Amino acid sequence: MSPSTKFSLKIKVSIEEQACDLVARQSGLSKKRVKDCMHKGGVWIKGAGRKATRLRRATTMALAGQTIEIFYDERLLGLIPEQPVLVAQNMWYSIWSKPTGILSQGTRYADHCALPRLTQGVLKKKKELHPVHRLDREARGIVLMAHTGFAAGQLGRLFTEQKISREYQVIIRGIPPWEKCLVEQPLDGKAALSLFQVLHKDENAGITFLDVCIKSGRTHQIRRHLAGLGYPVLGDYRYGQEPKAGKTLQLLAKSLSFVCPWTKMHKQWVLPDLLFPLHAEQKENLFKF
Repeated sequence: MSPSTKFSLKIKVSIEEQACDLVARQSGLSKKRVKDCMHKGGVWIKGAGRKATRLRRATTMALAGQTIEIFYDERLLGLIPEQPVLVAQNMWYSIWSKPTGILSQGTRYADHCALPRLTQGVLKKKKELHPVHRLDREARGIVLMAHTGFAAGQLGRLFTEQKISREYQVIIRGIPPWEKCLVEQPLDGKAALSLFQVLHKDENAGITFLDVCIKSGRTHQIRRHLAGLGYPVLGDYRYGQEPKAGKTLQLLAKSLSFVCPWTKMHKQWVLPDLLFPLHAEQKENLFKF
């Protein structure tokens, strides 16, 4: 089978049968591949009047009237994710340093490269953790994960009420004429505010190191606002028209702070700065077209 194989298949269960055997027969995949897909979150089962859930156990018996769907992506299933780093934890939530390339949530095709599954494994929890906010897959930095649905609701309310402060760092392509810049350009029909402040400049390389604060959390907000100014984030193939392969997005979720709903104490977590100026090998990678 080609490593680029990708398909989805819906199967209506007519008689009781072991799910793995049924999916293997209907899809043409080996049982080994089906088991791997199940384990990594690409197989779903749904009963009448019920919500579809991931089916992970190969020994599960599929019952007549149920529907099984397999979402198979050979390339995605072959990925080995870098593990997130635990920064701090308590009984309600934990703080993580998310690596580049990790999704904040899983997809229909898999969840083994997503934060809820990865953090669950590190903490050895019975249930997946809940991401309270999102961070671009290409970005890295601090992410807040709730341990229960109730905790997710309490922490999510802080985001809605803008009571959580977040700071970012980025390296942009170009040397802006300003030291500070406030952007209030709406995104997707919603208010979006970003404040950029120059920290350092590298005139020879033509790049600038910025501190960023945002008062909203729109999709790709920082990247879109900077691209709109004409200073895209270094390594941004989506909004900066740079080659995708081999580039690392120079965007870091640097810090997160809020008053804990349970202890009423102010909490703050801070990661080390982005490297600036860039090392020679980094420059060669990011500036080679």
